Amino acid sequence: MNTNRPKLMTSTSVETLTRAVLAAARDGDRRARTVTVSGRTGIVTPHADAEGNLDADDLAAQVWALAHDKPSDDGSYEGGMFSHRGVGYYRAAPE
Repeated sequence: MNTNRPKLMTSTSVETLTRAVLAAARDGDRRARTVTVSGRTGIVTPHADAEGNLDADDLAAQVWALAHDKPSDDGSYEGGMFSHRGVGYYRAAPE
């Protein structure tokens, strides 16, 4: 069994951390990873769309939600859309 864990990513900037996490996933590292942003630590997990392509908006929304302490009501961030306590949010991935 491979227990090689991805490197912890830490930043005080949501934008910087989002870009770093997206770069790793776009380079083919689709493992869940522990991240720390704005003093909060959590796990973000890259997901694929129906065609098998990275859902970058999903990943960006996970990082934003962690940084702002607004976890998804149902655990889904598909397409960058999620709700927290019944309020809808959308976060698009930077290019």
